[in-house]
Amino acid sequence: MVVREHDDAAGFLADIEPLLVSDPVRHSVIGSVATAVVQGRGYDEQHWFVIRSRSGEVVGAAVWTPPYPLVVGPMPVDAASALAEAVRAGGRRPARVIGPPVVAGAVGDAFGGGTPRMRELLLVLDELVPPVGVPGLARPATEDDVDLLEAWLAHFAEDALLAPLPDARASVEARLADTRLWLADGEPVAMAGRAPTVRTTTSSSIRVGPVFTRRDRRGRGFGSAVTAVVTAEARAEADVVLLYTDAANPTSNGVYERLGYRPVTEVVELALED
Repeated sequence: MVVREHDDAAGFLADIEPLLVSDPVRHSVIGSVATAVVQGRGYDEQHWFVIRSRSGEVVGAAVWTPPYPLVVGPMPVDAASALAEAVRAGGRRPARVIGPPVVAGAVGDAFGGGTPRMRELLLVLDELVPPVGVPGLARPATEDDVDLLEAWLAHFAEDALLAPLPDARASVEARLADTRLWLADGEPVAMAGRAPTVRTTTSSSIRVGPVFTRRDRRGRGFGSAVTAVVTAEARAEADVVLLYTDAANPTSNGVYERLGYRPVTEVVELALED
């Protein structure tokens, strides 16, 4: 296996086009992170990895924007091992890796082992089923909402075991720039967002998230309502709409499945051994 680290997100996206075309769902995070950077999202450090077989076929991709986890897509185990060796050869060591269980496990093994932190389900929208009995109104977030959304994104990160987020405000501002965050209309009680559209020569995909409901308003359908609005917006723009959810949270999983999402695969996040 041959591992190449790209200098820029645009070149990386062009190189992994075959993966995005053949499997847009399982490469959604990798594609959306790179797309966001091309559109102006900044990170202090960026690493874009493409893994090829010796015949030149692109067989895997990974993205690392420290201090976020190393994100790996589906790839052969020997490609995952080669990726880990390339990262280690550069004198670098991610604290966490997230991706398909076998791939993440192979990367973890190359670094001496990994401890599971979270298991997530990847859900794909079949047909949107609007929720019944809850307000179905939402509005795009604005600059006036930045402080509130920054706080909510931090709370979301705590709930999702992502905390602490190093750049919650920058994340909010990037989403506001092209209307990718929405609030339940009226009293601010819930938000839902989406990643940028990942486009290829043959299709497009959008990942919905984050979704957050104020803790004292949960269980009343507000999160479901605003997620339905964002999902409808995404479905009008993209061929494929998907989202990630904590496999250990049956409440949110049930909400998404009632909206028309179905689970197709899972990913695992591992904390790498020191």
